[in-house]
Amino acid sequence: MQVGDGPARALRFQHKALRVAWAQRSAGRDEEIEARYRDAIARCTAETSRRRPAYFRRHASAHLALGGAPVASMLAFAEPGWVAAASAEALADALLDLRRLRDRIGEEVERCGSMPPSLAAALVRCAAAQGAAATLGDAEPWATPDADLVTPWLEADAARALSLLALSAEVSPSARAGVLERAFEIAENTGAGWSSPSALVAVAEAAEGERRIRVARFALAASRRSDEGDAVWGLVAAAGLLPEEEAQEVAAEAIARAGGAPPALVPGPRVSEASAVALERASRSLPAPQRIRVLARLLSALPAEARVRAVQEIERRWAPWCFETREEAEAVTPYLSEPLLERALEEVPVWPVHALGARLVSVGREDEARALVLRWAGSSAGYRADALLRLGEALPPGRRPVEEVRALFEELAPEERCNWVKEHPSASVALLGAEAALRIAEGCVEPSGSYARTGALARLAGALPESMRAEAARRAVLAFEAGGHDADALGDLCGAAPWISPADAARLLSASLLDASGTPSLAGVFQGWASVAQLAGLFRRAGGEETVLAAAEEVALAGRWLHRVG
Repeated sequence: MQVGDGPARALRFQHKALRVAWAQRSAGRDEEIEARYRDAIARCTAETSRRRPAYFRRHASAHLALGGAPVASMLAFAEPGWVAAASAEALADALLDLRRLRDRIGEEVERCGSMPPSLAAALVRCAAAQGAAATLGDAEPWATPDADLVTPWLEADAARALSLLALSAEVSPSARAGVLERAFEIAENTGAGWSSPSALVAVAEAAEGERRIRVARFALAASRRSDEGDAVWGLVAAAGLLPEEEAQEVAAEAIARAGGAPPALVPGPRVSEASAVALERASRSLPAPQRIRVLARLLSALPAEARVRAVQEIERRWAPWCFETREEAEAVTPYLSEPLLERALEEVPVWPVHALGARLVSVGREDEARALVLRWAGSSAGYRADALLRLGEALPPGRRPVEEVRALFEELAPEERCNWVKEHPSASVALLGAEAALRIAEGCVEPSGSYARTGALARLAGALPESMRAEAARRAVLAFEAGGHDADALGDLCGAAPWISPADAARLLSASLLDASGTPSLAGVFQGWASVAQLAGLFRRAGGEETVLAAAEEVALAGRWLHRVG
């Protein structure tokens, strides 16, 4: 008889008769032992006040893991009744149990080469328990009887709702309604206490009718309570979800709170048409310099007729250097009439060259666009690469600055080349060629370049010809793993989910969920870096719709944490 290197029960016999005799004698023994462990664990879990034998409490998970117990036999370690918050030591023991469970899940994922629904459910349940244990460790309820667990519970509820919204986008329309309903129920139950206006706005945007208005009013209240930088944005976003008369009042409130400052009112491109309309009307009393800057930030979101009127107003109120940021100038550029385009060309240090070049191309002045970029983009290699790639994508194939871009790339260091491919994947493919772009992305081999390499390969997966996308995604996964699972690169990698193999997607999920976040908490399991929300596309790729639905079911179940433990 020989003892194998695997689990303790892995025995090998040199004689067939002995092997048969042992198999007959030990048939069902492992299952019987596992059943006894499960029964004992269940009793401990069900009776939280029960005094647990120290040895059993500390070593039960080790016995099951070493014996190769199935994941289902170890799921009790992810129950609130087992994750005791009686002391720091008890919590540390629970986290060790959960790590062993997590490792067993990883082993099963490797064996399956995919993520079946049962493993997806186990992974999310285990991660939720890990996140809850981390949150309890921060609160230390055993040391502080009045420790605040309400705030992290509400934060976790907001995060759960957002993760359900993300998962709903990965299932068929027939299944989507059920997943969304779970998110709406969470928001209606506890949303009035959430501190995040953006979470409430996201839920309200997904809802309809009276429910949308109700959740939007939660967002409005949260914005009014908030001292954070997104409070004004919350007011603007909520305005677009409310009845018209109420929306006008809220938009005026946002302007007053922001002091009319355009960057606070419209901090980025994400503003709904209804919010843009309300803010355009409410901002008419602003002084001209603020008014046209607000209009510039709203142009892309306004309906066509309102946009025409806004552009005409900008033309009437135009003054030299009237836009204070490149973002505002870039937002206006696509709508400039030719007389205003000429005036903007006189202000090139403020106006972004690539945007002016694209506008010149759109009115048939391609030669001027090319000359403008080549003349003004000479200040630095980085500026030159950015401007040429942007312009090249706007030009028709025969007019692109292919030779200039290729010559410029020869001057750049490998990591710089890789970064520009990452920033402009479609333009890089168009100007450099698919094979060259892929070669440049993978040519950044310095340790400091792992993030850029992963991001460039992942983004190229969506820009390359269809026949090359899976290979780019495969290389992106390899770069991510070789770089130590850099959480910063995970977002780009998730964007390549449609082309990642099911086996790679399952392995990424198993290795990344919560573990790659850097700041574990119950809320962090569901929203943020390495969360269910960020990894939603990988769930779909790793196991299909049933796997996504299994994950969503566990997200809903995770509401039992924190307010029932401690």
